[in-house]
Amino acid sequence: MITVSGGAGVIVSDAAEDLGLPMPEMPAAVQQRMLEMLPICAPRNPVDTTAQFINDPSLITPFTEAMLAEGGYTSVLGFFSYAGSTPEVAPLLRGLLSKVRERFPDRLYVLVLRGPRDVLDSYEAAGFTVFEDPNRAVTAIAAMGRFGKAFAGRALAPAPEVGTVALPKQTPTEAQAKRLLADAGIPSAPERACADAEAAVAAAREIGFPVVMKILSPDILHKSEIGGVLLNVCDEQAVRAGFATLLDRARTAVPTARIDGVLVARQLSGGVECIMGIQRDPTFGPVAMFGLGGVFVEILKDVVFHRCPFGEDVAEQMIRSIKGAPLLLGARGRPVADVPALARTLSRLSSFAVAAGPRLQSIDLNPVLAMPEGQGAYAADAVIDLG
Repeated sequence: MITVSGGAGVIVSDAAEDLGLPMPEMPAAVQQRMLEMLPICAPRNPVDTTAQFINDPSLITPFTEAMLAEGGYTSVLGFFSYAGSTPEVAPLLRGLLSKVRERFPDRLYVLVLRGPRDVLDSYEAAGFTVFEDPNRAVTAIAAMGRFGKAFAGRALAPAPEVGTVALPKQTPTEAQAKRLLADAGIPSAPERACADAEAAVAAAREIGFPVVMKILSPDILHKSEIGGVLLNVCDEQAVRAGFATLLDRARTAVPTARIDGVLVARQLSGGVECIMGIQRDPTFGPVAMFGLGGVFVEILKDVVFHRCPFGEDVAEQMIRSIKGAPLLLGARGRPVADVPALARTLSRLSSFAVAAGPRLQSIDLNPVLAMPEGQGAYAADAVIDLG
């Protein structure tokens, strides 16, 4: 920053600190040279020429050029307020700054000026960005830095191909939703849809105890709210009893619901519960969400969003960006979760959402179990809402 006001330097320094925008000091040798030119200046950064600027505007040239040539700054904020917009000073200052910019064309120049609109317009016509508020100027510089880093970053991985997605005519059951997702490479735990108790027993025997049992109905999407999920079902007798219990609860809670039977699934243990979802935004189209599942999403609301589709690298950045990421990365002796598998599932979900088209309104995968490293990630529940 080069300024004609020490107070403005304090304001800008505070704003930069709040935004995490660094303001490194000028090199010591350059500071000494500046003091020799103007003993009353403040040469660190902000560089304050004081009100002497009004008497000698030409000070701007050696001071600013030293900042760019030897300080190495990629952006400069010049605070001149009313002093830079008077009829006597404005043409001279505009010309001096234009010559500096010709010598250093690859830097960002932002000016803080106050004065008549036509004078401010003349600076903008000369190619300078002008603000009247120094706080907004600092915010703009910080934003440009973020954009610059993003544009200079490495190329992103392409979103995965999931093929054509043929949505059903009506909202699918959990089993149907998981089959659609499985075709796109989004895995779930082994499971069977069972129309009667004996089929449920055979499925549990094949999958292996303990199992999870869930009511299967296109009209009951949020099963836990009606007691439609049974955990730790450990033997054949419990499967038969559980089948009857689930049907009874469903008919009591939603008498008009269509009941397709019960879903029997392997009960996974040792994983971290996560949540993945899709919501169709009227402007941006499908937007993906990731966070920790269970009480974490309900209480902490620790989630991240990204427009679909995206590759596994972006998915992993999303996963690692949440505050609760240490729970997935081995905090306090926990096993490290299979983050690559989690990222693969999330990126495929983003591609599925785009391929499904505008009839897809939302997807809710909660929980997705991130198993220990190398053991995969599995959607334990799936709700797909169609328009």
